[in-house]
Amino acid sequence: MAYADTLGLSVLEAAPERTRVTVPVTDAGVNMHGTAHGGLIFSVADEAFAVISNLHAQAVAIETHLSFFRAARPGDVLVATATPERVGRTLATYRVEIRNGEEGDLLALFTGTVSRREKEDQT
Repeated sequence: MAYADTLGLSVLEAAPERTRVTVPVTDAGVNMHGTAHGGLIFSVADEAFAVISNLHAQAVAIETHLSFFRAARPGDVLVATATPERVGRTLATYRVEIRNGEEGDLLALFTGTVSRREKEDQT
């Protein structure tokens, strides 16, 4: 995953009930206000969403939404925690909370829906 590597994203946990991805906010990831760029926040959320939704299926995003609540600054560490809201046969929706650190302030909330199909048996 070259894009994730370029940004410095790291998967901390990957399980169907909870997936966590982290990224440090560096000077390279800030906007004109000196706070974390919205694209960086979206990217860490989207990575958690992609990992969790593809664990047991082939999934492609069909809709996402991101609400910003608080700013992050250089030196902060973003942690995106993805959990399933509903997983059906052909669609699944996930919630991703982006916090400053493991237990820090809620910075943003991402929701996303994927079109999915079960992975073919590899036997």
